[in-house]
Amino acid sequence: MIKQKKIFVLAGEASGDVLGSEFIKYSKNNWPKAEFIFWGGKGMTEALEGQKPQVDLNELSLMGFFEVARHIPRVLKQEKKLKIFLSKWKPDLIVCIDYQTFNIRLARWATISGLRKSGTKLIQIVSPQFWAWRPGRVVGLRKYTDAVIPLLPFESELLSKEGIDAPYFGHPAVQRVKKINATKGGWLALLPGSRKQELSKHIPVFFKTAIKLKKPFKWVRPEHIGEEEYIKILRKYSGKSFDSDQIVIGVNALEGAEIALVSSGTATLETALRGIPQVVAYKTSWFTYLIAKFFIRVDHISLVNLILKDKVVKEFIQNSCNSKALFLALEKLLNDNSKQTISYEKLRLKLDLNQNPMLSVANYVANNL
Repeated sequence: MIKQKKIFVLAGEASGDVLGSEFIKYSKNNWPKAEFIFWGGKGMTEALEGQKPQVDLNELSLMGFFEVARHIPRVLKQEKKLKIFLSKWKPDLIVCIDYQTFNIRLARWATISGLRKSGTKLIQIVSPQFWAWRPGRVVGLRKYTDAVIPLLPFESELLSKEGIDAPYFGHPAVQRVKKINATKGGWLALLPGSRKQELSKHIPVFFKTAIKLKKPFKWVRPEHIGEEEYIKILRKYSGKSFDSDQIVIGVNALEGAEIALVSSGTATLETALRGIPQVVAYKTSWFTYLIAKFFIRVDHISLVNLILKDKVVKEFIQNSCNSKALFLALEKLLNDNSKQTISYEKLRLKLDLNQNPMLSVANYVANNL
């Protein structure tokens, strides 16, 4: 009798929840009777036909040194709860998605506790950005994971050189996000982020920028945040009420947009793949910013610039993330966005290997681990 697979999936952020939902969907092809338990959000809930997470995404999504430090007791409590559960349940496979600091501790514990030695395999989907800061993290990846699935093309080679099983299958966003191109005379898309800490910092400056630009604009709501909650968040941080007509859901709803103001993260990549010219902005607490500035070893923060190794999109960080600077950059981009348009085509070619990335990941895991 074939043993029923037990699979635990953990995603601590909205983008990871999407990846988790795709992994679950395609894993069912190989393991139709597998039992899944997960920590995450709406995406994985839908992939499992309404099954609720053990811990919801909103309880997990934290970013920044100061922000995380404030919630250390809650994080440690969650971590202890998870270890107790995994020790008893003994999954065949643990799938860690992004959420890097938490996941590497989990991977280390799974190794030291003997869980992996007893037969549990552990993979990390989305490589930690060790090439940007804390390069020593590759040691932990090599010791505590069975495979790392990178989403950026250059990461596979770097990880493989360190003796880590790290196949590259392309970026899943290429399959999800279809090119539409900008609409001349269309509206300004505002993408202030998906985490509450980001929203609190970005909504005020994004709103002021939109007012200065004197152009119709719409907010892009992350799918894991409900409409009513998002409207409350917008009102809280902008001081103005917005109705549902001024809000669209996710980057796939950018039809009709001419230009975008985007918080650094996966959304910058997805906006580029849609073909919408963009300006990238990011603001965090000063404590987080100063620590990051000391450690980070790369010149860019947007995925578009990192992958293309060029200043394709303008980036405005911390002090420079103000309404005057953002307004001027957007105005200039409205007049000439030819470099971005050409570069976006190069970006898609780098990320598209003419296959379904997450289907390939699921098949690789089923056949090799």
